[in-house]
Amino acid sequence: MRKNVSILLCLTFLCCLAVQGKTQPTNGTSDLRTLQQQFVDLKFGMFIHFNIPTFMSDDWADPDASPAIFSPMKLDCNQWAEAAKAAKMRYGCLTTKHHSGFCIWDTKTTGYNVMNSPLKRDVVKEYVEAFRKQGLKTMLYYSILDTHHKLRPGFITKEHIDMVKAQLTELLSNYGEITAIIIDGWDAPWSRISYEDVPFQEIYRLIKRLQPNCLVMDLNAAKYPKDALFYTDIKSYEQNAGQHISKESNRLPALSCLPINKSWFWKESFPVSPVKDPV
Repeated sequence: MRKNVSILLCLTFLCCLAVQGKTQPTNGTSDLRTLQQQFVDLKFGMFIHFNIPTFMSDDWADPDASPAIFSPMKLDCNQWAEAAKAAKMRYGCLTTKHHSGFCIWDTKTTGYNVMNSPLKRDVVKEYVEAFRKQGLKTMLYYSILDTHHKLRPGFITKEHIDMVKAQLTELLSNYGEITAIIIDGWDAPWSRISYEDVPFQEIYRLIKRLQPNCLVMDLNAAKYPKDALFYTDIKSYEQNAGQHISKESNRLPALSCLPINKSWFWKESFPVSPVKDPV
């Protein structure tokens, strides 16, 4: 029996552990079950947590932090892709927008983006090009919760929902084939944004219309019964939050993600701090 789990690890924005897996090409539009199995077969990938919190001391960035602090001096996405390839990973996933709302692509939806930072480069574009050059699949992380734009409980407007749709449309229209969009900050106890506040069905249909083969993955779906998929194409478990897949009983296509340091975004202590045991 095939194991129904793919593993996504993160060392701030790099990680290195090796497992083996085989992926199959997608030709045309595939049925959901086929796409789920193809994802499971990828086995192992890199979660690249790289956004404005990288330049702060807290994973939850100040929503009013100036784009001026986003100033990587030697950014080279080819290094990420080469590290992933060397570790026998099959895919990457990049934090296009985290909870504080800073976009690291050339978006037309807000001025709070990388083009107004000292970098002035489309990081999403450079990431997908670098990973595809190494023959790796590309996935994108996107946060529904957006504290800079006040998309939070009790403040959500139609304009917020329109912004979410416009941003997802850019991400799924301008960067080629995206294997999965991994959504965070939705129906989580810490975000309190329900699937009605930001309508799940509308967002889901939009994604599938733009890219029928793109899997929709909600990082907060683990709270639902373990034997069914609700509001997600892939069941996800964040080990750092105490969510663990049962090796004995899981029968669903699933993702397990965790940082191998103590937190998701890079901290100054990381170069001298021990990483987690791979076992």
